[in-house]
Amino acid sequence: MRLLTLMLAGSLAVSGVASALTLQPARVVTVPGADTDAAWPLTGGRWVVSADNAVMVLGPDLKVQRAWHTLQGSVRALAVSPQGTRVAAMTRDRWAVWDLATGAELGRGLIYADNVGFDEAGNLLVVYDGALLRNTLTAGPERFEALDVGTTWEYFAASPDGTQAVLMNADIAQLVRLSDGEVLAEATLSDDTDGLGATFSPDGQAVVVRTGNEAFILRAGEDATDIEDGSDLGTATSSVYFTGNDRFVYVGGVRGQTYDALTGETVGERFSVPSSGGVARGLNGTYLALGRGVARFNPATRTEQNRTVLVSSNTWLGAFLPDGKFYAGVNDLRAVQDGARLNVGPLDDLLDLAASGGRVWTLNGLTVRVTENGRIRSLATLDEDAEYDTIAATPDGTVAVASGYYGLAVLSARTGRVLSSVSSDELDMEDIHAAIPTPDGRAVLIVPHEGHTMRYDVATGRLTTAFRLPGGVGATTLQATPSGTLAVGYTTEDDEESIALIRPGATTPYRSLPVPDGVQSMRFSPDGKLLAVLTYGEGAALRIYDTVSGALLTSGGPLNSTTDLLVWSSTSRQLLVGSGVLGKPGSATVYNVLR
Repeated sequence: MRLLTLMLAGSLAVSGVASALTLQPARVVTVPGADTDAAWPLTGGRWVVSADNAVMVLGPDLKVQRAWHTLQGSVRALAVSPQGTRVAAMTRDRWAVWDLATGAELGRGLIYADNVGFDEAGNLLVVYDGALLRNTLTAGPERFEALDVGTTWEYFAASPDGTQAVLMNADIAQLVRLSDGEVLAEATLSDDTDGLGATFSPDGQAVVVRTGNEAFILRAGEDATDIEDGSDLGTATSSVYFTGNDRFVYVGGVRGQTYDALTGETVGERFSVPSSGGVARGLNGTYLALGRGVARFNPATRTEQNRTVLVSSNTWLGAFLPDGKFYAGVNDLRAVQDGARLNVGPLDDLLDLAASGGRVWTLNGLTVRVTENGRIRSLATLDEDAEYDTIAATPDGTVAVASGYYGLAVLSARTGRVLSSVSSDELDMEDIHAAIPTPDGRAVLIVPHEGHTMRYDVATGRLTTAFRLPGGVGATTLQATPSGTLAVGYTTEDDEESIALIRPGATTPYRSLPVPDGVQSMRFSPDGKLLAVLTYGEGAALRIYDTVSGALLTSGGPLNSTTDLLVWSSTSRQLLVGSGVLGKPGSATVYNVLR
């Protein structure tokens, strides 16, 4: 699919300190590949769906009719009011409500919640601090009031008409009438919960409740009905959809099973579904398959048609190569300038990618590959016990370190061999949080679960202290310049985050940089003079520091950031961030760093 680009005028606002740099968003890149985890049906065959950070309204042809790009963080839950006039979305800690007809934002706020819904009057509902809260959206975003339904709840789901809700915690599930709080049905949970979920039938008369260890059906005025093999109905990466009021289907992974909604018994054999993203039921007998994009789903044949890939709010992969091109993508790599695809081998199980010195290293499942001058070589198949998930390379790209919680492996692009492989047990570490090669490739710098940052010598296997942390803090991530200067991100006992800058050979920092919004990722410029830091902040999410003085030179945002992708050009004059600008369509931003 062709890579589209959108030029933006102007430059990002900088911080209040005197700045020797200017960040200019030279290009915002739009790429396909958004994950769709939530969907809600509308009249006329339309849908509201999540697309990474965005919320989109799709027509019957699955083309985008409207999109809101105004939420930071991936959308975790969606809801449409019973009247079909309002749309609500929830991230990990933010909510927003829009008018469906005009697209106008009706309210937004900051709150930690797992779900969102509406009552029959179109008022917003969330569970927070154990209580079910309601917001009329007329008195301000913070004006929530508690409903009289108890104060111990962890999760809720509202019925399609907004008159009822299922309320759940680790001990009990209740079906309640929202108008007066009357309990219509309840069930005591007998096993430890591993997530909570509830799905109403189209007529709102039945609700399937799942805890990850058991499942049952609640109906007003009746005892709970156990679902056969209910422990198999998990809550993560799964979904429930009704094929009618009397039958429902549970989809977990790429397998489905039909159940009788009256008895809870299985109907027929398990079957395959084409997508692992789940299925949602529409208002007019249509169905939508989710996952990487959306597709029409036929419940009779269990097949999908016309899968549509939606624009992502982020890019997960990025590289800058000697051909002068930035490459970015979600499930492939395409040149920002002309959309040309970069072939680095299989990407279907890609865990991480690192590009330096004209080489691209990929960790694909348990296989490490290196691509150079269009040639792809498979160097090694690693041991699955280490749970490898990251790869980092030296500045010249000749050596790379693949690491996971329980081990690391050092590989050479020149020889194609594994130079060293060691487990966390052999290193006497509980687990490994980060590992990078030293610039010369002779050693590995390791952030363990606890203790100081360590140095592992590849040739001798000797383990020494590379950097001593202040008492009571824990390191989280680290980077190194080509000359060996280190940046170590760490968190104090009070959950305050900072970055320590350490000169080559030193074990104590020469500068400490407070990062009030927390460090999501950081990267040194190739010349070692600048440190780019991507934070979790709302406004100045991107910061660039001078590595000598520690001064904050410039900052910019807000961004649609849920990835940690930062890629410098070889000249240190351009920087690619794997996020679009908040409020605008876009998947990645290339900045000119003007000095």
